[in-house]
Amino acid sequence: MLQYSVYARVCNGNDAVTKHRARLTGQLPANGAVRLLVVTEKQYQSIEILLGPFSPADTPFACEQLTLF
Repeated sequence: MLQYSVYARVCNGNDAVTKHRARLTGQLPANGAVRLLVVTEKQYQSIEILLGPFSPADTPFACEQLTLF
């Protein structure tokens, strides 16, 4: 498996991408790796969502609501 966690950030233009790339580079973990993928708006517009058949784990189940403060 390639990723354990996936994080996303929307950047408005290449200047913002450069800024956040530098920020990430300055905070790389001692162990592990970070992969940065830049996707343009046009590339994102062509995204395809592929769904397989539902499994029993996908069916909704009843649960009690937690108290929210």
